[in-house]
Amino acid sequence: MEKNYSSSSQKFLNEETIAAIATPPGKSALGVLRLSGHDALKKAATFLQIDVQNLKPRTALLTRAAWGENFLDQVVALYFPKPTSPTGEDLIEITAHGSPFILSSLLKTALQSGARMADPGEFTRRSFLNGKMDLSQAEAVCDLIAADNQAAHRAALIQLSGGISNTLRKIKTPLFEMLAHIEACLDHPEEELPPPPESEFLTLLHEIHGSILDFASTYERGKKIFSGPRICIAGLPNSGKSSLLNALLGRDRAIVSEIPGTTRDTIEESVSMGNLTPLLIDTAGVRHKTEDAVEKEGIRRTHDALKNSDLTLIVIDRSKEISSEEEKTILSLAEAARKENKPVIFALNKSDLPRRIDHHWEGILVSALLKEGILDLKKSLASALAQESAGHEVLITSLRHHEALTSASAEIFSVGKAIQDNAGRWEERAAFHLRECLRFLGEITGDNAEKDVLDAIFSKFCVGK
Repeated sequence: MEKNYSSSSQKFLNEETIAAIATPPGKSALGVLRLSGHDALKKAATFLQIDVQNLKPRTALLTRAAWGENFLDQVVALYFPKPTSPTGEDLIEITAHGSPFILSSLLKTALQSGARMADPGEFTRRSFLNGKMDLSQAEAVCDLIAADNQAAHRAALIQLSGGISNTLRKIKTPLFEMLAHIEACLDHPEEELPPPPESEFLTLLHEIHGSILDFASTYERGKKIFSGPRICIAGLPNSGKSSLLNALLGRDRAIVSEIPGTTRDTIEESVSMGNLTPLLIDTAGVRHKTEDAVEKEGIRRTHDALKNSDLTLIVIDRSKEISSEEEKTILSLAEAARKENKPVIFALNKSDLPRRIDHHWEGILVSALLKEGILDLKKSLASALAQESAGHEVLITSLRHHEALTSASAEIFSVGKAIQDNAGRWEERAAFHLRECLRFLGEITGDNAEKDVLDAIFSKFCVGK
């Protein structure tokens, strides 16, 4: 398997100029074409009226774009010289009117000038290869583009500014020092260096192991921020769950009927709520007993949704009396969520009708029919979810990062075990596991990144980024 890029392939990448449209397809006020590479400026000069020798870096220039006698558009050109450009090589950004015809014509002229079409994420890939950012920062670019809420946006910005790299640096520094001490003793036994302090190393390893596991544990919160936490709407049949879903969404998504058991399957829809975009899951009503096979399957899916959700919203019809069996059913739904350490919120629906349930049922008063109390309910849901996602400022949002941290923690454990189980002859085994730990941590930031890993990561990017 090819590792990293050789110096010759690195040189080839830098000399080959790439071009791509950096703005989304479709009509818009403005559109951007990017060129990056060794002779990007020279190639841009074949269709832009610019003086290559006297072009001022980082200074917008209003000019004309043409191919031969064909005038294309009046554009703004911006030149970023290497090595201080975002890609680490000469970069030209051309802002034109956002007509798909104009942009495709500009791209065509760039390709005719000798540039080649950029691969997905190749501009960011070159930025990584040229040392402008590490791999975790490059991946954060993709997260930043995908962020659809404030929490996801903040997490991506923290990663892009080096949050993961800085956290890992604090973990790796003592490991490098420990490894250097051990290898010095192994490589120069004749110099009678003081032996590595076993007890001191074990204490330090315990702290580092905890730090890695703690960092890895942020993955669940980080994943929820980007994929959206799941809210399961549960309750007895005909309590108004589907009506409440529609009220929370602000549109009629679920079929509503006075006939109990209308909802037989789960319905999932995302909604903006505070800094998050949770997924609302409307479920079939749960009753103590039923002989209907379809309803039984619906109830089974309700319990699956409860198990896989991050918050349970139990809807109660306050206008009807609740039997002892129905009360047990409601309490069992709440208990199932609490056993998983997941928050539970009660919505007392149909507040526009006289209350007939016992006063010990407390929750947020809502009327899904009249859309009353919906704002208060949203605030409560958002607050509960915000508490669930609170914690570390730097969050792991990538499964690749989580797996690397998990593997690194296993290697730290092996170092400690080697010291404890092999008194007086543990150095070589410990050194091996320390190197493996550092290798796994290095995979996150892209140290010695393998080509197939880079291909998989940057293939997820859009062309032009």
